[in-house]
Amino acid sequence: MTESSATGRKELSGIGVSSGLGFGRARVMAMAPLQLPQYSIAPDQIEPEKERLVKAIASVNKEINRMLSRTPKRAPKELKSFLEMFKMLINDQTMKEEVDHIIAERLINVEWALAQHLEEVKTVFENMTDSYLAERGDDIEHAVNRLQEELLGKGRRLQAEVRTALEEVILVTNDLSLADVIWLTEYEDLDLVGIITEKGGPTSHTAVLSQTLFIPAVVGVAGARSQIQDGDQLFVNSNTGEIICNPSSEEILEITAQVQEQEELYSEFYRARRRVAETKDQKHKVKLLANIAMVAGLDEVLHQGAQGVGLFRSEYLFMGRNRLPDEEEQYESYKELIESMGGRPVTIRTLDVGGDKLLTHEAKAANLPQTALNEEEENPALGLRAIRFTLANPSLFLTQIRAILRAAYKENVKILLPMVTSIEEIIEAKRYIETAKAQLSAEGKLFNPEVPVGIMVEVPAVAIRPEPFLREVDFASLGTNDLVQYTLAVDRGNPSVAPIYSEYHPAVLHLIANTAKMAQKLNKPLSVCGEMGGKKNFAPFFVGLGFEELSMAAMQIPSVKKQIRKLTLEECQKFVKNLLRKNTSAEVKTAINNFMAKHEDKNVN
Repeated sequence: MTESSATGRKELSGIGVSSGLGFGRARVMAMAPLQLPQYSIAPDQIEPEKERLVKAIASVNKEINRMLSRTPKRAPKELKSFLEMFKMLINDQTMKEEVDHIIAERLINVEWALAQHLEEVKTVFENMTDSYLAERGDDIEHAVNRLQEELLGKGRRLQAEVRTALEEVILVTNDLSLADVIWLTEYEDLDLVGIITEKGGPTSHTAVLSQTLFIPAVVGVAGARSQIQDGDQLFVNSNTGEIICNPSSEEILEITAQVQEQEELYSEFYRARRRVAETKDQKHKVKLLANIAMVAGLDEVLHQGAQGVGLFRSEYLFMGRNRLPDEEEQYESYKELIESMGGRPVTIRTLDVGGDKLLTHEAKAANLPQTALNEEEENPALGLRAIRFTLANPSLFLTQIRAILRAAYKENVKILLPMVTSIEEIIEAKRYIETAKAQLSAEGKLFNPEVPVGIMVEVPAVAIRPEPFLREVDFASLGTNDLVQYTLAVDRGNPSVAPIYSEYHPAVLHLIANTAKMAQKLNKPLSVCGEMGGKKNFAPFFVGLGFEELSMAAMQIPSVKKQIRKLTLEECQKFVKNLLRKNTSAEVKTAINNFMAKHEDKNVN
């Protein structure tokens, strides 16, 4: 690192989405937006334009197949699953059909048709309240952009940008597709030691892949490309989300030592992934499961040590489509998921998105009552979403339930109802489930009549008085993301109030503890499937409350497992009592940090 820096010392911050430290030179990616041609075509040019799309898809397929055929030197085997996922988006038949329709209906060129399709899809995804699902819109945008690059004959522009990159590179860019991240790890002349993006969140593919590859990454760094210049020395701490640009000579000595120590500890982290999540006094075991939204990539989920699927976000099957999946398509998808888990438990959450944010206009016209077509909601998060939406559209709900029951035949499957706020909703939902069973039985179709039915505990109405709700169901799962949002009346997606959103708020912890206590009294299984469940700092809290099941992003399983193995049940129970006496978020956070510091053995986070 001998090149002089272009700017002085400064500190930036974002969201740390992987683990570890990175120290290298900045490579700032300032790619201009694609200049897409926009022109009208004659009717006899429709088929040639469609054929151009077919050829672009085939060309990108060849690129992905080449990547699949090579084994990256530094990449784990599960990266194949991510490439297959990207390939699935490139080859999505619904996307192709809808772009073909735009070409024929509007008589425009294929690049322009792709852009218009993307705008329609982005509108659907950007309004979603579930951050994971919202970020899947970015994946589709990456796939469309790659096709547009190919149509313009530009190839992968990222390749040209990094050809002249320095050694020990920290990439600074607006956003990355999953294929971009994988390609970067394969490029032999590039020593990628960190990633900084302006876009992205904890569930983006940059986040997930950086965790898999152990590449330190910080996302959501506003203005990163304007504040950092090529050649700047960068220190990235993805554990905290902190970035130091051009550190002092004294800081560089300390940073170098920290990075070296980190390298020596990675092998221990890998070993921890295969161990049982049991406290070191062997008095408490926790089953760790995965939250997933796609049927692709399940090998990677198991590779991380997942003991099943604690939350399958079924919304993925419905998103951005003019033609909703029928019973057979849903059945095949659920069946593939269940069989891939090899007998491990699978919990499928029914639709958890409102019609205004999930369905295109064509899909709403074909599937919803006429009275619902023109309804606009000023506050969708508090509107017709989740269980409210499905109960208002019983044919949609019945179709999904029938598919799940059939796929669950002789399998370990559970049905999870989202955003329940009243006993009446549970009773009505169970009535539809019984109706689906009666229909399947009358039709002579095989299904599982004993599928457990549970609810998400994610609104204060349930967490304040959980007993009657728990008595009505077989199990429950805490959705901490919405529970925090609704308890604190704050939209975490709104930058003006996002700092108020705090998982450390004492009220949130008391609601969780209250629900856990009642679940134990009634002997009802209770798990956590929100983001808190995947944060190792909260592991002592959940262990102390007696939770026996946590579900999280697959990449978080090794670190949570490793943390649990450091603890004893008694010290966690004492810790919970102490934590529940705190009155402010700051006090809670300090107590957690102090507890974690006492158990720090310098293992990789």
